[in-house]
Amino acid sequence: MAELEQLLGKNTSRWAWGDLHTVTFHNQTLGVSGIGPIEAIFNRGPYPTSGGSSIVNATGWDASKTDASKAYQVLGLPSMRMIVDLSNLSASQSVITTGESGHAFHSNNTDQTDLWRMIQYHPMPWDSQQVQGAAEAHLVLSP
Repeated sequence: MAELEQLLGKNTSRWAWGDLHTVTFHNQTLGVSGIGPIEAIFNRGPYPTSGGSSIVNATGWDASKTDASKAYQVLGLPSMRMIVDLSNLSASQSVITTGESGHAFHSNNTDQTDLWRMIQYHPMPWDSQQVQGAAEAHLVLSP
């Protein structure tokens, strides 16, 4: 209780799990470079998030860390969630933690993060018409 009061204040009505339980998405190449400005460009977060170790939206953290402000940071999580309707594949939905682009400045770099955090999904197009309708562009490679 003392630790939580230190981190969140004494007014328990203002406490929110996401104020402690955050996730930062580290770029696999440059996100742990040890160079602050580079990490700031490539890493995303921290984002408040839900989840726990004993639920479907399983997120893990290390409560044994001596720095209480880091003890609740998410270390493991479901990087993709998908709901597949086997009777109608076109009704299926999915979401990933960040976005479709690994480019730090691309609009699709983190366009799914809030959907993922809020346990929301986007449609998964299955047939050609749906795929073409959802496409932002069409690339043709010809010899």
